[in-house]
Amino acid sequence: MTRLSRRIFVLSGLVATGVAVTPRQGARAAAVPYPFKLGVASGDPAPDSVVLWTRLAPSPLNADGQGGMANADVTVEWQVSTTDRFTSLVASGSVVARYADAHSVHVIAGGLAADSDYFYRFRAQGQISPVGRTRTAPAPSSFGRDLVMAFASCAHYEAGYYTAYRRMAEENPGLILHLGDYIYEGGVGTSAVRQHVGAEIVSLADYRRRYALYKSDPDLQAAHAAAPWLVVPDDHEVENNYANMERGVEHGRVGRLPRLPQPDPDRLAAAWGA
Repeated sequence: MTRLSRRIFVLSGLVATGVAVTPRQGARAAAVPYPFKLGVASGDPAPDSVVLWTRLAPSPLNADGQGGMANADVTVEWQVSTTDRFTSLVASGSVVARYADAHSVHVIAGGLAADSDYFYRFRAQGQISPVGRTRTAPAPSSFGRDLVMAFASCAHYEAGYYTAYRRMAEENPGLILHLGDYIYEGGVGTSAVRQHVGAEIVSLADYRRRYALYKSDPDLQAAHAAAPWLVVPDDHEVENNYANMERGVEHGRVGRLPRLPQPDPDRLAAAWGA
C-alpha cells in the first residue's frame, strides 16, 4: 500500500493556519482569500468510482453559515491521478458549487480501476486545494488486497483534541468507518478542553457552522485526506436521542424509557440538509 505522503500533512497544516497553497502567486490569487480551509474528503468507494468532497469557505465560522462566500455560484474543477504530482490524470471535470448549498460539492469520480489508490484535488478562484488520497473498492468477484480499516465514533469537539484522527492518518488506512456522532449539537461547555462556537444549534446556518468548526481541525482534515470514509449517522448530528428512544441505563435502570417527543421538523430538516 502506498505510504501517505508528507505533502498531505504539510498541506493540511497550511490550510488550518489559513495559508494559501496556490499554483502561482499572481495578482488574482493574492486578491482572493483561500477557499479550501475545510480541506478535502472522499467516501462511499465503489469498484469503479468514489465520491469526492470539498467546500469553499474562506471564513468557515461566519454566523450565517455561508463560510464567507458571496451570494454567487462558483465553478470548481477537480482532478484524479495515480500520483500525488498529478502528472497522469485518470479523471477530471468541473462542478458548480452553489450558494444555496453553502458552496459544498460532491463529485462522483467514475471510470476508476477496482481496488486501486488515487490522489485527488480541486481548483477554484485561482486556488488549489490540499491533495487527498483515496482508494476504490475491490471488484465483487475479487478478495482484493489487504485492508487496514480504522473506525471512530462520538467525537465530541469539546471533550478533547483529535490526536486519534492524526494517528489514523499516520496508519495509512484503506478505509475509515465513522459510526456516528461526528458532531455534537450542544452549546458552549463550562469545563471543556476546547469550546464550541455559539449556542446549541437549531438552524441550517447553525449546523453548517458547527460542521465547519469540526472540519477546521487539522487532525480531522488529515484523516479525511488519508483515506475514503463510510459514515453512519447517529443522534447528535441532529439532537441528543432524537430517534425517540433513550437507554434506561442512563437513568440507573435497565430497559427502555417511554418515547420522547419528536424534534422540531424544521430542526430535523436543517440538520439533514447540512
